[in-house]
Amino acid sequence: MEMKSTVFYPFYDPYRNGNMLGMPAKVVISLAFGMGYILMQYLAMPEKAVFFDQSIWVLGAIISTSIVALYAATMAFRKSLDTINRIEGTGRLSQGIVEIWMQDGRFLLAGASFATLNISVGHLLGVPTDLHGSVPALAMIYVGFFLSGFFAGMGLLSIVSVIVLHLRFAPHIQYALNPDNPDGSGGIGSLGDTLWFFASLIGAVGVLVSVFLVNVEWSYMYKGYVQVLFMLWLGLPYTLAVSIVLVPGLAVRRQVRDYKSFRKKQLKEEEARLFNSFKEFEEAPDEEIIATKREINERLENIQTQMDKLRKMRNSHIDSKS
Repeated sequence: MEMKSTVFYPFYDPYRNGNMLGMPAKVVISLAFGMGYILMQYLAMPEKAVFFDQSIWVLGAIISTSIVALYAATMAFRKSLDTINRIEGTGRLSQGIVEIWMQDGRFLLAGASFATLNISVGHLLGVPTDLHGSVPALAMIYVGFFLSGFFAGMGLLSIVSVIVLHLRFAPHIQYALNPDNPDGSGGIGSLGDTLWFFASLIGAVGVLVSVFLVNVEWSYMYKGYVQVLFMLWLGLPYTLAVSIVLVPGLAVRRQVRDYKSFRKKQLKEEEARLFNSFKEFEEAPDEEIIATKREINERLENIQTQMDKLRKMRNSHIDSKS
């Protein structure tokens, strides 16, 4: 069956007329949104000191970092698609995820939905009273909530799509594992590395979110439910960072363990047959015995080597090397 080539070029990182956005252009786009917001918010502030004292500027850094992380994750995801297609064979699995889950319309919907949620959370936490005296400053802080939530929402959809893709892909892993692969993970190590990379990007955004949430003097923090909401929002990025590594890791681990168990059983059965073949030596000439014994010893050594490689092979990217 011919393998289909899965391509992923969303609206924010298009491929047109044989050209893609270069990294400098992506950085410029990211900085334009973030620095543009920082400048507008600063100019709208009635008291400029509050802009720095309460780390309002960090919201602009969150916007820029979210966009950069989205671009970086997209490039890494394309490389993962190549590996998954090679292992899965047909490309249908990844194509289905890209065409259904990662449509431009879904990205826009996810961005708008999470932006609305982010605005609601910011409103419930209580915009700092220092901004209430200026309509432009108050309006801009909500613009910041929208922009940061919009780009984070697109990233959230990507996270969910990546997890779903790996869960659907996991059952195919057994047929492509190769204990001889130097990556120590049976040839799927690059997929795990990509997931760790995704987690680091989410963590970077999470650190900025933490700085912003902790330093801003929210008006309604004296309310119990607001404190709960604050902690939930504070922990959300880190929960996502752990999830994108842990959930696929557990699914992969199960499949790799099953493969290793099955393969060990095969090797042990072959080893038992070779040991039983020694009984035939009594009826064979000496020269044949020596030749056969040498061959059996070589095969036994090879079996032991394969057993050692299976033992050393990682069960998943969340497991340490043996």
